[in-house]
Amino acid sequence: MDKILAFFLALISIFTGPLSVSKTVGTEPITATEREYRFDRDGLVFGVYGFPKDDKYDTLLEWFKDAGLDFYVGLWGDELNDSDLDELEENGLGIIAPNNAYYRGLNRSCIWGIDLYDEPNSADFAALAEQVENLYAEDANRLPLINLLPMYAAGGQLGDDLKLPGAVDRLPIDGCNVPSYNYRTHLAKYVSTIDSDIISADVYPLNIDAETGELSTYEYWLRNLDILADACRSTERDLWIITQAASFSENGNGPHRGDTPEDQRWQNYVSLSFGAKAIIYGCYYTGWWDSSSHMIDDSGSRTSTYYAVKQINEEMAPVKDVYGNYDYNGTFIRNRLDPNAAGAGLGLTRFDCRFKPTVVTADPLLCGCFSEKDGNGSAFVFTNMFEPQTGKDASFTACFPGTKSVTVYRKGEVTHVDGNSISLTLENREGVFVTVEKER
Repeated sequence: MDKILAFFLALISIFTGPLSVSKTVGTEPITATEREYRFDRDGLVFGVYGFPKDDKYDTLLEWFKDAGLDFYVGLWGDELNDSDLDELEENGLGIIAPNNAYYRGLNRSCIWGIDLYDEPNSADFAALAEQVENLYAEDANRLPLINLLPMYAAGGQLGDDLKLPGAVDRLPIDGCNVPSYNYRTHLAKYVSTIDSDIISADVYPLNIDAETGELSTYEYWLRNLDILADACRSTERDLWIITQAASFSENGNGPHRGDTPEDQRWQNYVSLSFGAKAIIYGCYYTGWWDSSSHMIDDSGSRTSTYYAVKQINEEMAPVKDVYGNYDYNGTFIRNRLDPNAAGAGLGLTRFDCRFKPTVVTADPLLCGCFSEKDGNGSAFVFTNMFEPQTGKDASFTACFPGTKSVTVYRKGEVTHVDGNSISLTLENREGVFVTVEKER
């Protein structure tokens, strides 16, 4: 049945092209009510998951600040006291607090939100919609965080009826991928049920073969992010992504992924390419991965993963300063070479060609497109999409007609270029943020 469905969807896609996630079910999507929260919604924020209050808390918080992090989710252990909350506020830091009477009863600027639900089934959406309303009624400036499943979740986890809908014009046309169809349906049900202006999901793309040691990525990584970004764009929500900052390994002694600056840089810039407003690293001190691969291991020591995250956060500090000046318009990919790699055979959602630069490259390159909120400038995120096991660089030239100057944000360095084009060679897993100033 899956193969028949895949063929049917592929045949239709030849004539129609991709459709928005909001078209995949019969219910109307909710244009989310825009809220003001206790953090800068326009900018880019970095968080972590897995931060217990225990006898190491003071040290954990110092390392947290030193790594350039802004907030944490997944708090457990002892309750934070007034002194703890004061310290967070004095440093401009936040928490997404547990959903209990103690934290819900506090009115503190450091409580950015309530950790409402992780990875719900679509059968949970109606009840969650009511809980979201109740939390907003208690405090309209406090985010009720719901974190969604990724696309590689099974149909039973998503909780959707996987049968074809009755009308052809409601089919999810994105290149005949059945898991993508299921996920679009799941997400469409979410945005048509819950009025929250943030969509959060964890997408862990990094893998390593235990026998051969070969690096690989989840083959529909880009498709997953594109579906999420399209839902955000079409219903006026912000995208939050939990990235992989740890890994599975056998008995704590096997190979790790996510513990290098290259892996963290790659995930961050790919997430930015889809307009992400928050990147949450999973995991900090505790979580669901091999504890020796967390940013802080179970002995309370910093690991190579911690230093990789710290390095990339420092590199991206100049990007954080300007990222919020731009609105996300869409993403495209050029020259996806590996048929088994992320995004293979699945064209990303179409968007207005006026937002796209002219790009010349023979290499796989991802490009996220943005427009200036208060002005006529543009911004772009370019990312090398050669698979990591190749180790290959990606070279490209991008031209921006009518441009006065271009600014390139690369590994913490800011370079201004007069003219209307740039030519760059990106290292394997490297990304850059580029802003464009138009001629007046």
